Amino acid sequence: MPARSAVRALAMVLCALACATAQAQDAADVEFDRPGIGFSPSVLAPARFAWEQGLPDASYDHSGGVRTTRYAAASLLRVGLGANLELQLGSDSRVWERTRSADAHEHVQGSGDSSVALKWLLPGSNDDMQWALLARQGVLTGASDIRAGRAQQDLGISVATGDLAVYVNATRDEDGTGWTASPSWTFLSTDTVAAYVEAALGTGAQRSHALGTGITWRVAPAMQLDLSVLRGFADAEDDWTGGFGVSFLLP
Repeated sequence: MPARSAVRALAMVLCALACATAQAQDAADVEFDRPGIGFSPSVLAPARFAWEQGLPDASYDHSGGVRTTRYAAASLLRVGLGANLELQLGSDSRVWERTRSADAHEHVQGSGDSSVALKWLLPGSNDDMQWALLARQGVLTGASDIRAGRAQQDLGISVATGDLAVYVNATRDEDGTGWTASPSWTFLSTDTVAAYVEAALGTGAQRSHALGTGITWRVAPAMQLDLSVLRGFADAEDDWTGGFGVSFLLP
């Protein structure tokens, strides 16, 4: 079975199990991972699941006389497993990429790569401070013109207390290995609207210097809209990234 078909089949099985055994969880208390560089240090209750979707996510880079624009319909299925664990299945279900230079113009589109991840809410988390570990393994399911040269591997930790959060991640991909650290501050927080600013500093293959901001709107207890933008300043990273998305708990 192709890797992409296997990921889809696993997602369908998990959805069926969650529908059959879903437990009550206050939707207003659920934290979504979108948007931002890091992830929320929280997990879904056992047998609950959520869907997070980019509509789309985008990036733009202009370097060496070449302009590259990329749009991706990034999808994430989250499933609560119990024991403070959460399974995540991610995929760039559709990717559009355009490259332009003075004498060339190329456009490719197709399915993107996928990933499987496990998030663990670490011991000691409470109402004042939460921390979680996320291990992610990439799966090369993308079209030949889009897929990465090797599957990406990530191991990250996110810590949040009050309005402050810090995310640290180690990555290994086709360009080598590197670290990313990203602090963020939520300067506006109400029952329905929140806004934050964030920064990123990366080393090695993840070399970056970036500043960004974003806003979320809880249009219903179980649904959130988001809008974000990130400005990159390092030569090896995109000049701009961001996007618009929706996240919701599935019944």
